[in-house]
Amino acid sequence: MKRLLSALVLTTAAVAPAALADQLVLVSVQDNSIIEDPSGPYSAGAAQYFFAGRVGVNGGGTLRRGALRFDFSAIPAGSTITSVSLRMYCSAAGLTTQYPIALHRMLASWGEGPSVAFGGGGASAEPGDVTWTHRFYPSVFWTTPGGEFATTASASRNVGGIAYYSWSSTAGLVADVQQWVNTPATNFGWCVRGNETVLQSAKRFDSHESGAVNARPTLTVVYTPPVTNPFDLTGDGKVNAADLSALLNAWGTAGPGDFNATGTVDGGDISLLLNAWTG
Repeated sequence: MKRLLSALVLTTAAVAPAALADQLVLVSVQDNSIIEDPSGPYSAGAAQYFFAGRVGVNGGGTLRRGALRFDFSAIPAGSTITSVSLRMYCSAAGLTTQYPIALHRMLASWGEGPSVAFGGGGASAEPGDVTWTHRFYPSVFWTTPGGEFATTASASRNVGGIAYYSWSSTAGLVADVQQWVNTPATNFGWCVRGNETVLQSAKRFDSHESGAVNARPTLTVVYTPPVTNPFDLTGDGKVNAADLSALLNAWGTAGPGDFNATGTVDGGDISLLLNAWTG
């Protein structure tokens, strides 16, 4: 009997599907500039660019922070995230000096309205826009002006002049996306922060509205989908009487339920199903 059970266990392991990694390349679904102003009247929701860093004296030496979000609904629930990397195009820079551009996980939702701006000064905020004081203009406010985000950066890299830049996968980026896949309601994206001390340190990045498709922010996510139980023929997360009934309905055919791949559903397959029984 022990030999029979051991053989069944080995056969069960042999027919279980191996988990293979999948890759998904996503374009941002929201991006905007958080433009420093005490009264918060400016935004750039529909602009082709967003900014991160401090502008020069002509702009009042004020701060710009990017707000960036991706949609992970195409990744199956229960997947394990193994790698996350970001690629963005810096299309202009106040100074070509290299400054760190960091990604901080946002802690609250924010909006992208229809405001159109052609520079770092922004345009008059429209309903739904994020501003320095508003999460959603004109009536939903940040608890902390300038945005609510994690203190610790999830990733950072130096950005200089005009070029494409990539933020390689880090434990922080993987943890962020894993959280958002597990709990989509917490997906508020990242705050993109530049050097906030040096005048003219601001960098301009193309947004998802950019006319240059290849310049739009893209996130490459590598993940392992959840392994399904091959004996769960009904897909209810259990191996029980319903699966036994499905197997019996396929008796004598090539499947479903031909677990040992003999070409016919028979007694050997019943043994395997019973061995995987969860009730």
